Amino acid sequence: MPEGQVAHFNAAQLARLAGESLRAVESPEPRAAPHEFERRLSDDRITAAKAVGKHHLLEFDSGRVLHSHLRMSGRWRVLEPGRHVPRANLWLALHTDAGTAALYRCPAVRLLEPHEPLPAPVAALGPDLLDAATDPAAATARALMAADPLRAVGEALLDQRLVSGVGNAYKAEALFLARVSPWRQLASLTEVEAGEIGRISSELLAEGVRQRGRIQPYRAPSGRLGKWVYRRAGKPCRECSTAIVARGQGDANRTAYWCPRCQP
Repeated sequence: MPEGQVAHFNAAQLARLAGESLRAVESPEPRAAPHEFERRLSDDRITAAKAVGKHHLLEFDSGRVLHSHLRMSGRWRVLEPGRHVPRANLWLALHTDAGTAALYRCPAVRLLEPHEPLPAPVAALGPDLLDAATDPAAATARALMAADPLRAVGEALLDQRLVSGVGNAYKAEALFLARVSPWRQLASLTEVEAGEIGRISSELLAEGVRQRGRIQPYRAPSGRLGKWVYRRAGKPCRECSTAIVARGQGDANRTAYWCPRCQP
């Protein structure tokens, strides 16, 4: 699932179209027909693009806001003027003189009317660890220290109501680098440890934005990139050579990855 780094990278790309008027709107996916994107956005103008956690908000001069969440397979693309727009799985294309914003494989999209409140999942989000106004260490420490002390750290870090932007991949990588097991209860965490998890998570997300959304925090002496533990079950830990372990965690059964020696 695309995590916060993808949303913030996309927002930066979409922001290139801010100030541009829509000269055409296409929505060929039949399931998108009830939204009437073509009629409702006709002659509108893009004013801003924002990311909040894993959510995208595209704002228009009319006061409307296009909300999208990519879930597992959605994708935003910003194409240069004159570039062919692939039609397969296309949900929405916003054509401007400066380029086209194209949304693919994304049923979780909705156009909000002016003054219509943001969807509940957005309104309930905790602090975004990539928001310049957020201190990621302090925000994460406050959130985790105030949460149910019996929750596992790995499960809590995925709760977007506590802090937003971290998904399963960055959960695994951040907890490894913080040397915290995903199975530890929040009651066992110190405030310093909780803050370190937030600081590392924010740094990894920011690096993911710089890498155009890719998750590759491991850097070998040779310069080769990769991951520390995520999707490396059974492979040797890059620090101690112990086999990485994986197991489903929480009600959603998201797979946790960890090194039993480095993260006791």
